[in-house]
Amino acid sequence: MSAPTSHLSLPHFLKLALAENGYHTVTDLEGSSPADLAAELGIGLVQAQDVLRQAASLAAGPSRPSSRPSSPTRPQTAADLLHAGPGPRLSTLSGALDGLLAHYSPLHLEPHPHNLKGKERALVGAVVPGMVLEISGPPGSGKSVVALSMALSGAVEGTAALVIDTEGAMTAQRIEAAARAFLDSLPEPGSTVEEILGRIHVMRVATQVQMVAVLHTLDGWLESHPAVKLLVIDTLSYHFRQPSLELSVRKRIMELIKLSVGKAATVRGCAVIATCQMATKLLTAENKRATFETGERAVLMPSLGDAWTTERTVRVALFRGRAGDDLRYAHASTTSTPGSSHRSDPPWASFDIDTSGLPCDMPPAPTDDDV
Repeated sequence: MSAPTSHLSLPHFLKLALAENGYHTVTDLEGSSPADLAAELGIGLVQAQDVLRQAASLAAGPSRPSSRPSSPTRPQTAADLLHAGPGPRLSTLSGALDGLLAHYSPLHLEPHPHNLKGKERALVGAVVPGMVLEISGPPGSGKSVVALSMALSGAVEGTAALVIDTEGAMTAQRIEAAARAFLDSLPEPGSTVEEILGRIHVMRVATQVQMVAVLHTLDGWLESHPAVKLLVIDTLSYHFRQPSLELSVRKRIMELIKLSVGKAATVRGCAVIATCQMATKLLTAENKRATFETGERAVLMPSLGDAWTTERTVRVALFRGRAGDDLRYAHASTTSTPGSSHRSDPPWASFDIDTSGLPCDMPPAPTDDDV
């Protein structure tokens, strides 16, 4: 007798959707393609693939090789971890931004020279697997551009990335155009545009329910794609910014995000880049939460707060200059900054976005010798 679909390890809403569409047993799913199932249930392609994988495993039974359970994480010696190295280095394509992130990188890198408005880029990245970055800022500050640049810098060296797109900004056309512009700026590119695009997986998430489902299944997807060493979530806060979201529900979602991101960074060895929108917070003179009646000042802060972050999360805030200043600025901070106490540089950097839409450095000011 075929097992019911209610026995699958799926969210409750997905089990209901299967039943409502006539999939009462795993046998009913036989012959369905991931694309057809995704369209019928209104879910993402990755979720549909996971449903069919679980159904096939349950139908096969415990004696079939295809039902092999996922193996637990194997311990490694400290010597093995030391000799394994930090893994791929991911660059923002801006020497100033890389130098800023080097303050919080386990590599202890020094900033590399300016790349002079995108020409002859020096890809000495400071972001490595295991790091978690939150990039926040108002619209137009360059959050998505910086995240995409790190995916491109990794892909050109052979590192695969998963981009979870919640706003629809990471279109295939945009990624292709950025890849072409990036390769044109390199003196000797080691990859083609097609190779770069083949290493960047894009997952579209249209609703809050789908986002929660993605977080639940993210670890399984990363386990089946071990070549992926960069996870980009653009924008993490998009589906969770509703003021009507109950406090208890919001707390559970933040814990789920923290668990999923932590697992991706530590267990799966990924660098995690999450972009977040900003929200206006009203504060009293003592920096306590306030209302319109009691507030003394208003500040822009990441809309999700710090409920989903850990003490090792590097928080990068991007912002524009005053009127007449075309530069963009970045400020970085974290609760714990081991190994960076010997640095005296300020935790901020200035950068620009060139005509191709990629981050770059400003050319140095002309000297008397240049005149």
